[in-house]
Amino acid sequence: MAAIDIPEVHKFIETIPPFSGLSLLERKQILTGVSMLYVRQGQTLVLKDDSATVHLIRRGACEIRTPKGGLVDQIADGECFGVSSVMAQNPDGLQVVAMEDSLVYRFDKIRFIEMLEKNEAFGLFFEHTQHNRLRKLTRSQSNELASPALQLSTPVAHIMTRQLIQATPKETVQTIAMRMTEARVSSILVVEEGRLQGIVTDRDLRSRILAVGGSSDSLVADVMTASPVTLSPNSLVMQAQTLMSESNIHHLPIVDEEHQAVGMLTAADLLRHQELSPLLLINLIHRQQSVESLARVCKQWPTLIINLIVTDMKAADVGKVLATVSDNLTRRLIELALEKFGPAPMDFQFLVFGSQARRDQSLGSDQDNGLMLEREPSAEESLYFADLSEFVCQGLGLCGIRLCPGNIMASNPEWRKTTDGWQQAFSRWIKSSAPSALLHASIFFDIRCVYDNDKSEGEAVKDLIKAMQLEVSKNSVFLATLTRSALVTKPPLGFFRHFLLESSGEHKHQLDLKHQGLALINDLARLYGLSCQTYRVGTLDRIEQAIREKLISVDTARNLMDAWDKLNGLRLEAQRGHFQATGKASAYLDPKDLSPLQRKHLKTTFSIISDVQDVAQQRFLRGYS
Repeated sequence: MAAIDIPEVHKFIETIPPFSGLSLLERKQILTGVSMLYVRQGQTLVLKDDSATVHLIRRGACEIRTPKGGLVDQIADGECFGVSSVMAQNPDGLQVVAMEDSLVYRFDKIRFIEMLEKNEAFGLFFEHTQHNRLRKLTRSQSNELASPALQLSTPVAHIMTRQLIQATPKETVQTIAMRMTEARVSSILVVEEGRLQGIVTDRDLRSRILAVGGSSDSLVADVMTASPVTLSPNSLVMQAQTLMSESNIHHLPIVDEEHQAVGMLTAADLLRHQELSPLLLINLIHRQQSVESLARVCKQWPTLIINLIVTDMKAADVGKVLATVSDNLTRRLIELALEKFGPAPMDFQFLVFGSQARRDQSLGSDQDNGLMLEREPSAEESLYFADLSEFVCQGLGLCGIRLCPGNIMASNPEWRKTTDGWQQAFSRWIKSSAPSALLHASIFFDIRCVYDNDKSEGEAVKDLIKAMQLEVSKNSVFLATLTRSALVTKPPLGFFRHFLLESSGEHKHQLDLKHQGLALINDLARLYGLSCQTYRVGTLDRIEQAIREKLISVDTARNLMDAWDKLNGLRLEAQRGHFQATGKASAYLDPKDLSPLQRKHLKTTFSIISDVQDVAQQRFLRGYS
């Protein structure tokens, strides 16, 4: 047991659900008798006798396991264990194992039970937690995966609070504080003329009024957080989790297209609906202090992907989740590089291309990336960025994201360019019809910024995209040439609708779902995307945008999107099977492994791609032979 600073504990729990919902007096009561433990990595805590009480992780990560070692749950900062010990005397004999060195608060059991009985909302929260743990225990005992994706693809509309407590900017702090108290909420939305203007939370009232001796007559407009971070109701729980974690916020307003508030999502809402997810991996990634420790953490990467696949998450959502993890891994490696090599001598952006940019990564995806520099570097500065790039790219490789076999990486000096250099390269590719230029277009025109050290949210990249879009719009020859290149490869269907399989080699009698299927749809979507006035980087987003701009019929577009979903699901399932059998990911599939109905659907999918290729030929090659 270590000495404990009660004010420090109080400061911590007032931000952690459900403790944040307790009154000041209730928090003081529950902290009576609290103690602190230092748990070493690998240490096991058996929750019985005096230790059979609720614990709160201050810093660290733990696994909850059965007596036989079966994994039930993984938890980290701000999460509790020992709930079953308090509420049901731990009949299953669950144990807690520290995944890393951890600091843990241990509550006095009597005080905790008193609060469970006294505060209904507090008790309901832990009943829900216990119910989720029992459900996970049942899964682990029936030999199902113990770390599934768990509702990451659920839209936030399904879990957000719709009964909103609102205020106007001209009301007083005292008025809204009374309203928040009556409604028993920790935040209030500030709305004017139907549109969200800001948010006021308990934290704002403490830091902007109480802590500075402010007046209760102060106006809401003076203390609110203006233009708060928001999400749409169609956004995924995974996106909300990541956004709240990165922004260090506990209240997330949900708004519609008119920026009208339609819901509120809190950390408590997420915690109630969250089981083990990639968010834990992201949190672990950001706590690592070396490439070696990152590589150890990222050994979970293949298992994470397999879990996402087998829990029937939509293929598009699997790609988004993996891209989110990849983005955070990339950013952490850049931060470690900056710590090692010192501050960058100029502003720079780290760019990703290909599947990570499109957010459709899968098992075995490699890395495609580059650097955009503010200006032409000196020799010394060039060496700095060479070292930084090598550090990041090799780090990604060690963490499971393969080095690009074509060397399209920031570690290659060819792909470290100034803003003007990238614009000139894009312009050169657009004006050229050489095969290499078309290859570059198919890779680099899927572009996204994942790190911007001048905190301008990738404005330089946005400018690059605008310039590229403008140049493409003036060059119909380029689109025609790109179309001819995209239509060279046809779906693997013969004249009588039989599959055209690989005739030799390792994958004899198999279909290449990536290059003979998904890549063809990605190419078609890129053609339409480059023709749109508004740039989108994801394949499905590009097709949707083409519908909005009336460049493609709704039926044709929907068929193509369904084909993409179908092929992506088959590819992920094929990769999972290959990886679990051989340790290597492969997008090849033997049609004999499919049912007759599945083979029929796959033939229809390939026919759809062929039909849309014909449509694209008519649209983009009209007047060009």
